[in-house]
Amino acid sequence: MGIFKRLHRITIGRIEAFLSSVEDPETVFPVLVKEMEGQLSAATEAEAKAAATLKRCERDAENHKERIQKYGRGALLAVKGGDEDTARKSVEAQIDAERASGFAEQNLKVAQQSLEKATETRKRIQQQLEDLRAKKEEILTRARLAKVQRKIQRTVSGSVGSTDSILDAVARLEANVEEAEAELEIQANLTGEGTATPSLEKRLRELDREATIEERLNELKKKAAGQ
Repeated sequence: MGIFKRLHRITIGRIEAFLSSVEDPETVFPVLVKEMEGQLSAATEAEAKAAATLKRCERDAENHKERIQKYGRGALLAVKGGDEDTARKSVEAQIDAERASGFAEQNLKVAQQSLEKATETRKRIQQQLEDLRAKKEEILTRARLAKVQRKIQRTVSGSVGSTDSILDAVARLEANVEEAEAELEIQANLTGEGTATPSLEKRLRELDREATIEERLNELKKKAAGQ
């Protein structure tokens, strides 16, 4: 399935995040384990090939060293025996062997680095797989909880809008009610309608107005009588 194409970069945290994002972590988990097992097998095979290559490079480097020594001894013996032509050829062969030995040493170094890298990769994947197996229940539990939380969030947000939640809607409704109640209270205080029914308040205002009229009339009558 190619869930992770670069498993040597995977961490348990990323695995948990991945399983938390899928719909059915119980189904995906075995597939993920199988994928990692396949990667571990490939890494083990790569390590074995790197080890075999290293051994060939070691043998090649050692053969060149032996050739250098052989041509050196041959040149010396030829010189001692007065065979200058053979000595010359032996020296030339020794120089060629030294040059080839230099390349062999470079190849050996690269092979050693390749094996170290392959071993490190194999160990990392193996450890990750062991951790994954050991933390199976913990990881799946977290994934299940994340799945439930996503469902709850979708249920909550889906009923009142894409960006709101039920609690937000209730809070806004409550705020609106409180605001309306406050406005009514203010209006009641301004109009004196805080404790009585509207009809009673209206009648009381009428009586007060009539009393005021009567008082003023009486004052006018008294004033007129005094004149």
